[in-house]
Amino acid sequence: MNKFRMNIDGKEVQAVNGQTILEVARENDIFIPTLCYDERTEIYGSCGLCMVEIEGSPKLAKACATAAAPNMVISTNSERVNEIRKTNLELLISNHYGDCIGPCMKACPGHTDCQGYVGLVANGEFEKANELIKDKIPLPACIGRVCPHPCEDACRRGLVDEPISIAMIKRFAGDMDIAAEERFIPDMEEDTGKTVAIIGGGPMGLSAAYFLRQRGHEVTIFDSMPKLGGMLRYGIPEYRLPKEVLDAEIAIMEAMGIQIVPNTKVGVDIPLDTIRNDFDAVVLGIGAWLSTGVGCPGEDAEGVIGGIDFLRRVVRNEYIDLGKNVAIVGGGNTAMDACRTAVRLGAENVYNIYRRTKHEMPADMIEIEEGEEEGVIFKNLTNPIEIIKDENGHVKQIVLQVMELGEADASGRRKPVPVEGKTETIDVDTVLLAIGQKVDASMFEIDKTKKGGISYDPKTMMTSIPGVFAGGDCGNDKISIAIESIADAKKVAESVDAYLNGEIYEYEPRFHVEKDDITEKTFEDRERLCREKADQLNALERKDNFTEIIYGGLTVEQAMKEASRCLECGCHDYFECKLVDFANEYDVKPERFAGEMTKIDFKDDHPFILRDPNKCILCGLCVRVCDEVMGIGALGLVNRGFDTVVKPSLEMPLMTTACDSCGQCVSVCPVGAIQERQTVVKEIPLDTEITTTTCANCAVGCTMDLENYGDMLIKANPDKEGYVNKGLCCAKGKWGFDASVLEGKVVDPMIKRLNGEMEEADYHEALILAAKNLESVKARHGAGSIAVAISDRYTNEEAYTMKKFAEVIGAKVFSFNHRHNALLDVLGFDASPNTIDELLSTEVILVPAFIKSKAAVIWNKIKQAAAAGAKVVVINTPEASTEIPGAYKTVETEDSTAFLKALANAVIANKGECAAEGFDEFKASVAGAKVSDEVKEIADLYTNAKKAMIVFEQNVISIAAAEILAGIAVVSGHIGSPRDGILEVKAKNNSQGLVDMGIRAGSEAMEGVKGLIIFGEDPAGVDLSGLEFLVVSDIYLTDTALQANVFLPGTGSASANGTFTNTERRLLPVESAIEEDVDFNNWELATELAHVFEVDFGFEDEEDISKAMDDEVALYKYAEVGEVFGGVLEPIEVKLVAAKDDKLVDVLECTDALMNLNESRIPKPFSVVE
Repeated sequence: MNKFRMNIDGKEVQAVNGQTILEVARENDIFIPTLCYDERTEIYGSCGLCMVEIEGSPKLAKACATAAAPNMVISTNSERVNEIRKTNLELLISNHYGDCIGPCMKACPGHTDCQGYVGLVANGEFEKANELIKDKIPLPACIGRVCPHPCEDACRRGLVDEPISIAMIKRFAGDMDIAAEERFIPDMEEDTGKTVAIIGGGPMGLSAAYFLRQRGHEVTIFDSMPKLGGMLRYGIPEYRLPKEVLDAEIAIMEAMGIQIVPNTKVGVDIPLDTIRNDFDAVVLGIGAWLSTGVGCPGEDAEGVIGGIDFLRRVVRNEYIDLGKNVAIVGGGNTAMDACRTAVRLGAENVYNIYRRTKHEMPADMIEIEEGEEEGVIFKNLTNPIEIIKDENGHVKQIVLQVMELGEADASGRRKPVPVEGKTETIDVDTVLLAIGQKVDASMFEIDKTKKGGISYDPKTMMTSIPGVFAGGDCGNDKISIAIESIADAKKVAESVDAYLNGEIYEYEPRFHVEKDDITEKTFEDRERLCREKADQLNALERKDNFTEIIYGGLTVEQAMKEASRCLECGCHDYFECKLVDFANEYDVKPERFAGEMTKIDFKDDHPFILRDPNKCILCGLCVRVCDEVMGIGALGLVNRGFDTVVKPSLEMPLMTTACDSCGQCVSVCPVGAIQERQTVVKEIPLDTEITTTTCANCAVGCTMDLENYGDMLIKANPDKEGYVNKGLCCAKGKWGFDASVLEGKVVDPMIKRLNGEMEEADYHEALILAAKNLESVKARHGAGSIAVAISDRYTNEEAYTMKKFAEVIGAKVFSFNHRHNALLDVLGFDASPNTIDELLSTEVILVPAFIKSKAAVIWNKIKQAAAAGAKVVVINTPEASTEIPGAYKTVETEDSTAFLKALANAVIANKGECAAEGFDEFKASVAGAKVSDEVKEIADLYTNAKKAMIVFEQNVISIAAAEILAGIAVVSGHIGSPRDGILEVKAKNNSQGLVDMGIRAGSEAMEGVKGLIIFGEDPAGVDLSGLEFLVVSDIYLTDTALQANVFLPGTGSASANGTFTNTERRLLPVESAIEEDVDFNNWELATELAHVFEVDFGFEDEEDISKAMDDEVALYKYAEVGEVFGGVLEPIEVKLVAAKDDKLVDVLECTDALMNLNESRIPKPFSVVE
């Protein structure tokens, strides 16, 4: 293979003839973006993102379609390249109709993932919901109580009935964390040795400290007040935010190691320069603590108090003589807090003075309504023009100018204008001014705004002093709500962290696609559901005290029910969407191509695949993978030009096509136009964790990437680097990943009582009852009367522990799913002699009675082999048939061994004599079989090939058929060498592992058994009525489990660690993604049963089991994870068996209830629907 040199982005690389520029770049870790490339398909080049610049060429080239050539000099990120990529992205986005994120998240100043945590609550994942909130809001219980929730204003559920109670759900998650035995403390990076001083302990300062501590920096908060919290503590009354809630959330920050220095005013008690010298960076978050005046005569009178000052004095229990009549000027939440606090302090008449109507008041409407219920007198459309003093200089009256609404002002609200000559005077003892706040930054020598606030760069958050940053209410004259300050804190933390690492961070808002035409009509088919209301005190109960009004929040049931109302606006594939990632990387401005979008009406009810052609960018990946990789062709590109759309074949629903639900279209879609229908209660976009593990269905052993969030399984995708599957998987693997955690899962032991009913029990009772009864059965009937059946779905480690328990009690061990292997009789071993990928390089493949759904990936490998030139001969019967694209010949025969006997007869005729033991008997047994021209053609093809293989499924064909096939391989000489032999497909993911462990008996072992423990099997059709005692461990109450005397809950592979041994003897890793809600996992259950017999295996984890297996299981000891043990197997002791007249197909039905459940959930392709 001749290599040549080329240069990409200044890096000297080597390439070989036939490679494209993209392939060479990827091979050398040089990233070139693309949205339409999959190495398994023909080049398409539709997205236009992989454009590169080739030195000396006037035109840009598509890297995916341009062959690499000697001495090429290529630039992948020149200005010209980036501009064309940006343009192409803008064109794609201009017709991409969808919502990247929900409008709730977009409206939240802190960019909190509202849809995410609401969905997590709906799914019962309360801890993870709190963690997700705290990624952006360190004070969820506090903010959930006081936030004016702009997210709810944007919530589209309001177009149906009422917005989701997002703030209450946030509070619920925060309260659950506070009440937990162990509160959530975020992971913190390793200590950096860098120190940061935070000046001000309000929501901005606390949040900045929280985020910076997560980055590993040492953080100290200085605050002028005795306790931290800022306006959350001193500006919000107890009835809205109990201070014990605030204290609890601050305590979490202290537990993180954040240092707190109260009663210290920097700039007064300590110079700012001292702080700067002692710390590596400083953050100013001093808030806005001064109340602004109204500018009318008399506002300097005694008894005129700023609203913020008043609320602070109340919190600090300072004496305030309000008198009987109190007027509060202002229409915001601070004004409402002051009004309602005055009521609670005993004022007889509390007036709220506001120059507009109630509907224009910026305060939350609920605050206004509750204030009115408590007796607040609203003097709307009035404005103070004079405060009148008594002889002692104390306020005694306030003169109000009557107003009316005129034209709208810059804010969009109608401007209040005085009604000439019309005023009103009211008697007052105290006036509280709550019309605004301002910053006192006089103690700092720093650039300030015109209004006296701290000035800072809005992108870097740095002030005029290097290393000093600011945010929140104290800077840039943007005094606002707490969540805005917390949003600033996140930006400040990013910027400070970059600064401490010698870098510069500049905040840029992220681009998102959003729908702009949503109306009530959009959701007219949605059921109207009432908003859940938390219990709260009525006006009489609350008006004379500071008890929290909404005293309990939402209950668990209410929170989940309320969260379930979410319309799921944001794209479920947001965190995987390449389009939005590239759009932000290249700073797209798609509005320059704005125009009418193509919107397609569609309906599809596939249970697992959700299509939205309006998001489609016509990359063609789904169509090409379905056709070229999977050989199905269920999708196609319909129409031309701007009208082109991806649709199922014949424009029918996907379920009525040849689609076999493999999910490859979902896995390759780069933009969320084809997604998974998840089985969780509420589908949500989540930044999931990915665990690479091995599928627990068929015997192929596909490597899968399991995605989870907490203990919630989200999706599974085939790993393109998988040992065997290389990106392939079947429907069972794609959609069956969560089979062990679906509705109906049993998590507690059960015992059949005297009335015949199964009832829950504790483990102690269930384990003792199981063990003692088995012991009693053995005492009555002898050693062979008890047995343990072990499913071949379990890991090697689980099965080993169960077998070890069986040895403790002296029980027989078997698997109902095991069938005697004819290869053991003919070749001397109970295993497949050849491996899966050998199919891709052999010349001839015989495929008798193959059922695709039992091993679809092997079917695909055979298809690949046919495409590569192998001559594939398919032998079908009515009971087991398949179509393989590109097959050389497909034979339809009856369900008997007659065709195979004839084939054996023809092979013997071609090869002559054979020295193998039993040859004469074998030859004689097939001598009478009629050899047709078709049989002879196949025999000639097979025997004359240099390399040939036979592929069959062990639990599909009869033992007699397998004996004949083994005989054919031996006589032909096609056995015992690479690419030349037999691929025997086992029944399950770990069938071979059980054999290697010595579990080689099937249901025949039931003879004489009176007491039985079944681990994970549901043997349909097996008569268990003769048993005196039955114990079943499984996930669900299967038909077999319902017959049990004791049921012990089991766990699935998603929570298992260990190994499987696949059909080609490859040891494959199994990694746990979740923990299931069961006290004991499968191997622990076996050890607990052994404990009843006073035997301790000494296993603490799977690693201990693995070490024990090394000593006892030879085939396990010498196997390497990911490798085939033993290579190609040569026959050990050949003994041909006389061919029998029997069925060709004799399916042994799978005893794994989980795999059967998966099969039943998957729609059959239209071509095989009965």
